[in-house]
Amino acid sequence: MSRETKIVYGLGAMAVLIIVAYLVLWKISSAHLVVNKGKNDPRIDRDVDRDLELIDANSETRRFSDLKGKVWLVSHVFTRCPGQCSGVCAALDELIGKVDGGEALHLVSVSLDPVHDRPSQLSEFAQKHDLVRDNWWFVTGNAGELNSYMKEVFWLSAQERPESQRDNVNDLFIHDPRVVLVDHRMRIHGWYYPFDPTSAGALERALEETLLAAKKSS
Repeated sequence: MSRETKIVYGLGAMAVLIIVAYLVLWKISSAHLVVNKGKNDPRIDRDVDRDLELIDANSETRRFSDLKGKVWLVSHVFTRCPGQCSGVCAALDELIGKVDGGEALHLVSVSLDPVHDRPSQLSEFAQKHDLVRDNWWFVTGNAGELNSYMKEVFWLSAQERPESQRDNVNDLFIHDPRVVLVDHRMRIHGWYYPFDPTSAGALERALEETLLAAKKSS
């Protein structure tokens, strides 16, 4: 084998090792972010420490601080979404049917497209997917403030999908379908993927534990 060939093989092996190492590190770091057991964890240690005025599907003013004392789940949605958003909502609807949450449990679906999603669009979306619940807010607000708040407080963000990458006219955004669990003290307990069986199972267990803790404290 020539010296040049050895060098090529060596560089190829090194590239493979770098890629494998990156994937392993990504899996380890994302596993903690996605599958959290719902317990207090110093590596998370985040509170919803700022408030924001929101407008719900009934044109009523809401604030995140109104949810203090409840256990709640927050995620992104946009009414023109071609499928993923309704899928997340359906998964959450199924989840809350499995746990005994009662009045202590609440859901918040926040528009990532607030310029388009006004109360009438949110109301139509909720009705279309049979998601009209007293304990489920579909909310919008000032676009700049709302998008910045979701990114800074909940680590949820979205960006416009380049037109060349869109599958259809409504495939407008690239966004993460994560769901955030917040306890009755306004402390974030974790981020979960409702479409992933392991993460969804962890969310169900975490939700039950967090609801129990909330009931004990009341």
